[in-house]
Amino acid sequence: MADSITGRDFVALHGLLDVDHVDDSGPGLPWQLMASLQALFHCDYVTFDRTWTAAQQFVFEQTLGDVQEYVDYSAADAPDASDAEFWKLYWLSDFCNYTDRTGDITRVMKPNDFYSDREWRTSPMNREFGIPGQSWEMAVYFPDEPGHRMRLMLWRGSTRDFSERDRLLLTLLRPHLIAAYRHAERRRRAPAALTPRQVELLQYVAQGYTNTQVARRMGLSEGTVRTHLNHIYERLGVTSRTAAVTRMSNTGLE
Repeated sequence: MADSITGRDFVALHGLLDVDHVDDSGPGLPWQLMASLQALFHCDYVTFDRTWTAAQQFVFEQTLGDVQEYVDYSAADAPDASDAEFWKLYWLSDFCNYTDRTGDITRVMKPNDFYSDREWRTSPMNREFGIPGQSWEMAVYFPDEPGHRMRLMLWRGSTRDFSERDRLLLTLLRPHLIAAYRHAERRRRAPAALTPRQVELLQYVAQGYTNTQVARRMGLSEGTVRTHLNHIYERLGVTSRTAAVTRMSNTGLE
């Protein structure tokens, strides 16, 4: 029963999903969410990265270990976003290129799904590009554009491998992690001209609420709602509710 999910696990999952990371968009995932994952799975590192596999380019890498680190490979002072040796080994590794070969992004994977422990530990990919001292890995993938790959990786040192219980927990968490990423992405893409309060109001408008309903939900007067809307129109350069909602949709705020 060691690999079964217990009531304590469900309490831990609930606690992780209740973490107040709404105001922490992070550069990829919210840092607080990554810290909660690190604690839940007792891992040394949590990494979240994106690659443009079709072009053999790195896009970004976010790592939480002893410190928080983020590399945007599109930045002018970032390391080279292309590494010929990495990509050579990537396309030779069944664990690494599984999603590219199969299109399956729902499977939570570990290297020993494809290799023995010894084969993976001594593989060129692990020796050259694994995190030093980290013996065990588990990966979950997020939806992305064709030719791109976005994944969350959990890493452990010499304690013990991730169990089937861990795999099931991460499988259950996957849709919530995807939702957290999308929420963080919407916050990052919000027009700088709008305040959080104005964004909230515009989201209600997009859902079809009238000014009276918006006022009731936000604890405002109808006059204040109208004033907010006029300010939103001015800042977005539009003249109607429909145009404002369209502008919101185009910037990922829906």
